Amino acid sequence: MITKMMKNLDSKTRQKIVQGSVIPRPIAWLTTLNTDNSINLAPFSYFTMLSSTMVGVSIQRVAGKQKDTARNLLRTKEAVIQIPDRSLLKLMDLSAKPLDENHSEIDLTGLTTVASDLVKVPGLQDAKIRMEAFLETSIPLEDYNKQEIEADLFLLRIEAAHLADTVYDQDKNYVLHENLEPLARLAGPNYATINTITDFQRQF
Repeated sequence: MITKMMKNLDSKTRQKIVQGSVIPRPIAWLTTLNTDNSINLAPFSYFTMLSSTMVGVSIQRVAGKQKDTARNLLRTKEAVIQIPDRSLLKLMDLSAKPLDENHSEIDLTGLTTVASDLVKVPGLQDAKIRMEAFLETSIPLEDYNKQEIEADLFLLRIEAAHLADTVYDQDKNYVLHENLEPLARLAGPNYATINTITDFQRQF
């Protein structure tokens, strides 16, 4: 067993160890509204379910500066969360390309949007699952040495979910993961989908 003490490592090594260990990570492909009402689109893999209707998305800062998505969330308090599948990998990756403020990744990717029911920001028509959400709170996260804010954690309340017929069983209220083929992030440039399922019934 190799033991690494975080205090003895540089920030990049700490990140590589944690990022490479906490896998696979689901991906939140977020649409938010820019200040000129154009649509911002970006993927984030620091994403998880926190309760029955709340999810958490952590958005890293760059040189201490918040990304467009973070600023949009704080200003508008709303977003649409898309769950990307294997077929959308290339377009999802393209949407992560840095653009000037108020330049839309929708124009860059050529994706089609669809109006939402509760929030002002549209969602992506090609996503098999999209969820309309409102911001409940945000928490600034300090870096290891507590010298600067490294990221912002956003707690988002899901108020509406749109699911394609092919990925949802209406009778059982199940999401059909085998049809969804959700993308997950590993470390570096690596992604994964669900390949092996183990059906294990509890013994107690």
